[in-house]
Amino acid sequence: MPTAKYQDRVQSPDSPPRPFVLINSFTPKPGKIDELARLLEAARDRFADRVPGFHGGRVYRDVDGNSALLISVFETEDHYEDWISTAMFAEYQRQIVDITDGMGQSRIEAGRPRRTDSRRTMHMGGAAA
Repeated sequence: MPTAKYQDRVQSPDSPPRPFVLINSFTPKPGKIDELARLLEAARDRFADRVPGFHGGRVYRDVDGNSALLISVFETEDHYEDWISTAMFAEYQRQIVDITDGMGQSRIEAGRPRRTDSRRTMHMGGAAA
């Protein structure tokens, strides 16, 4: 079977910025997948008009009910960084921590080099996310 080859597309400096995409994976506490999905979906809808630079998101549940993904889109990484420093985010985070055993995070900024200098990392329940 031939090996697939993938090539990253680099955005030219004069093109408009592409969105910043964040993928969060959650491991809910046993029996909490439905509650977690409802919380994530309600929060996404509530934040749509209240968080500058937030373009929306989508919640996916694993078919086995043991995990969920939240894919969020922000105008820029700076919009995301500003969001996670708000009191509204802190309350949202507290609710998630109460019903999850773990969380992971991937940041994708299409066509731009990864920022590592002043980037804050979201922490949930003692684990970096």
